[in-house]
Amino acid sequence: MEYITVRGIEKPVSRLIMGTAWFGIGADVREEIFSMLDQYLADGGNLIDTGRFYGAGKAELILKEYFDARQNRDQVILMDKACHPFITPDGVHHPEYWRVKPDIITDDLHDSLFRIGVDYFDIYLLHRDDETVPVGPLMDRLEQHRREGLIKAYGVSNWRNERVAEAQAYCEEKGYQGLSVNNPSYSLATVVKARWPKTVYINQEEAEWHADKGITLFSWAAQGHGFFADIYDDNAPQDIKEAFFTDENFKKLKRAKVLAEKHGVESINIALAYVLNQPFATAAIIGSRDRKEYASSLSSLDIKLTEKELDYLKLKSDHFE
Repeated sequence: MEYITVRGIEKPVSRLIMGTAWFGIGADVREEIFSMLDQYLADGGNLIDTGRFYGAGKAELILKEYFDARQNRDQVILMDKACHPFITPDGVHHPEYWRVKPDIITDDLHDSLFRIGVDYFDIYLLHRDDETVPVGPLMDRLEQHRREGLIKAYGVSNWRNERVAEAQAYCEEKGYQGLSVNNPSYSLATVVKARWPKTVYINQEEAEWHADKGITLFSWAAQGHGFFADIYDDNAPQDIKEAFFTDENFKKLKRAKVLAEKHGVESINIALAYVLNQPFATAAIIGSRDRKEYASSLSSLDIKLTEKELDYLKLKSDHFE
């Protein structure tokens, strides 16, 4: 495992983050989930990412079962999120109910702490943004909960860089600990249309913005929602087509396959390695649904891409040697 430092977190943070968005969806696979989490921790992973509405609200409850069974909460850096639009137990999203408000932060925080059965979260993020809401009251509330000991560090997810910078400037002015994490989607792909309302996909230039800001980039969908596994054809879901089906992305996929053959891996591994081989601190949330997918993601840490290979994947050069 590889590690990075994150403001407010005392121990090194693993660069592969175990995601739980699918926990509780479909068949009961608790045994597989528990086994995968056990292996992740045994391999040195230590950051688990969840959210109030992940798995249609079931992910947090499964984590409670896991921590109760293993008694290993102290081994885990636990990240949760507030202010996501409602998702009902049947899995239906309700983006019409936008929930980015200070009081919602508090409500979601206490709800999630209770559901998982823990006293604090190591990292707490705002899952969405509402640019009609000033950053000040939102940051005030996050800092308040940090000083109360309910969270150790905080950040944002699906915020544009301009709003992230505005929030951080406010925190510096107020003498707050400030943002530790920014969590957009960042991958090798150039995304044309977001798959969900008000989600943020950043490009390479926007990713490089983080290099000197003291805010660590955590990427979701770092493997391009499976696009770089080359599993989609003309029968792909419409939202996948609208997000990824461009000449540029298919050219990047082709080049990922070329480098995959060179390194003896799969194209999906090259895509994840791309995010992890940047010259600034990055970590990636992986959505492994079984031990095999987890092992594949873990192997990406062993791939060291050269600057020429990175430029080749970015389409900045036609040669990688």
